[in-house]
Amino acid sequence: MVIKPAIGFLTTDSDAQLVKDAQTIVTSLTDNPSYPTPSPALASVNTAINDFSLAIENAADGGKTLTLIKNQKRAALGAVLRNLASYVHVACGGDLPTLTSSGFPCQKPTRTPVGVLPAPDAPALSLGARSGELNASTTPVPNAAAYKWRLALASAPDAYILEEHTTAASNIFDGLTPGQTYVLDVNVLGSAGPSDWSDTAQLMVV
Repeated sequence: MVIKPAIGFLTTDSDAQLVKDAQTIVTSLTDNPSYPTPSPALASVNTAINDFSLAIENAADGGKTLTLIKNQKRAALGAVLRNLASYVHVACGGDLPTLTSSGFPCQKPTRTPVGVLPAPDAPALSLGARSGELNASTTPVPNAAAYKWRLALASAPDAYILEEHTTAASNIFDGLTPGQTYVLDVNVLGSAGPSDWSDTAQLMVV
């Protein structure tokens, strides 16, 4: 997981909240031994905060010009805080507690796509409790959403007589013909599509 400060609040915060968050960051970095030489200097950050706060007050009664000035001061504060976030990213050295002590929030990690799942193990087969039943199971595959089973007669292994889907890594086939030998394989479905098919297993049903 990459440890880095999040800066999304610079655009999502209200004006008042941005001032509060910026002040929290300055307070957290002041005399913080993990950040001995903040860049930009905290005095520059405070100046940007004060300029923005004053612009908010001046724009309270409206007016396009004063609102434009307020927006410009907000953008200037955002630029200073982005540069400060870059400094914090390097200075924290990938340590989460150190990053947290800066007053910046931590960026949420992005999930790495799982990709196509591996083929499951060949099914383990056993006779069911009743005549004509066949129990099948395979080792569960992490992140699998479903399992697809293909059953055929050993005498015609490519002519599938049953295809079933389960969410569990096991299935029971019934209504089979005693004395016949069946072959079975299985694959799994993940977010990136189906996996390759497993090796086949076979067993005579009684």
